[in-house]
Amino acid sequence: MSLVIATGSNIGDSISHLLEAKTELEKHFTLIAESRIYTSAAVDYLDQPDFYNQVLEFQTPTHLSPEEVMTLLLHIEKEMGRTRNITRGPRTIDLDIIFWGLSEVNTPTLTLPHPRWNQRSFIIYPLQELPFFKTIEKCFTIPKSFDVEALPISDRN
Repeated sequence: MSLVIATGSNIGDSISHLLEAKTELEKHFTLIAESRIYTSAAVDYLDQPDFYNQVLEFQTPTHLSPEEVMTLLLHIEKEMGRTRNITRGPRTIDLDIIFWGLSEVNTPTLTLPHPRWNQRSFIIYPLQELPFFKTIEKCFTIPKSFDVEALPISDRN
């Protein structure tokens, strides 16, 4: 079973923030695969810089619950300088659990799979690069187009 975490940043040296977040996550979880880094315009709250995003696949931890992992992610965000002044606004780092295998979780603080994962090109496109995507595409309808398109940074002009 896989733990899929999306990382995002649009303040400061975003690429360095993504790399630092991955390094922090690897202290707690075993990395299976990582996507390329993508960039896209913001969604929801539009008055902010473009985002850089990456999706990481880890082995699902057996010693932590999904809620405990989410608490850890929030701690890493805070340690990396994340402030929450504007809902879905600019951030140094954003860490979201997208999938905990195919488990469904609905608690007051966590919903899995992530409720908007299939509405975001910056999640879908990198997710397609991970081994766990073969499982996901058998269980979910995957959109082919989006209002806001993400591109790998190597393809961006």
